[in-house]
Amino acid sequence: MSPGFQDQVDQMMGRLAEHRDRLRETQERLAQETVKVTSKNRAVTVVMGTRSDVREIKFHGEQYRTMAPAELSRTLVQLLTQARAEVHAKVQSAVAPFTGFGDEVRESMLGGTEQLAAMQQARKMWPQPGAAAARRGGDDEDETDG
Repeated sequence: MSPGFQDQVDQMMGRLAEHRDRLRETQERLAQETVKVTSKNRAVTVVMGTRSDVREIKFHGEQYRTMAPAELSRTLVQLLTQARAEVHAKVQSAVAPFTGFGDEVRESMLGGTEQLAAMQQARKMWPQPGAAAARRGGDDEDETDG
């Protein structure tokens, strides 16, 4: 292996280790975070973890006792749905910096954009597994025409 290529590999391995460490820290931080959502009438609060795990349901005061069962049920479903949406947004925001890293690694290891462009063009021309069977409308996985 040439010294220049070895340096490139070593540099990329270092970046991969940093990326892995940052991802692990993000996962640990997200495991501790929660989302808290309270109903409009302030009768109920739901606390949800970032894995959509319900951590707590709090009933405030006595107002929830006077709610009809269907109304209390609707309120809980709405709170859980809202909390889940907020959790999803929080997780998406936390992992957004990690997207595209694989493309960056691939581009770096292929030595630049010319090689990458050639590889992407070749992939477009190469038949995808199962494509022929899908075109024929069959379930068979044998791609040979014989």
